[in-house]
Amino acid sequence: MATLTVEIDKEKDLPALEAVLSKMGLKFTIDEDDDWGDLSEAAIESIKAGIADVEAGRVHTHDEVMAFMAEKLSRLRAKND
Repeated sequence: MATLTVEIDKEKDLPALEAVLSKMGLKFTIDEDDDWGDLSEAAIESIKAGIADVEAGRVHTHDEVMAFMAEKLSRLRAKND
C-alpha cells in the first residue's frame, strides 16, 4: 500500500479530483485543514480578516498613509509651537 499526498490550490478542482480517484477505485480521505503552522487561533483570525479586507477593497496605499501621517504630524507640531 502506498500513500499519496496532494495539495490543491484551487478548491474548485477538488470535485474533479475526487471523481477521478473514485473512478480509479482508490480509497482517499480529504483533509481540509489549512496549514497555519504553529500560529495561534487569534493570529489566524487576524490574517483571515486582513485577507477579507484586501478582497473587499478596504485598503490604503503606502503613499496615502504616509501623506495622512505627514499631515497629522504637521498639525501636531503647529499645535505645540
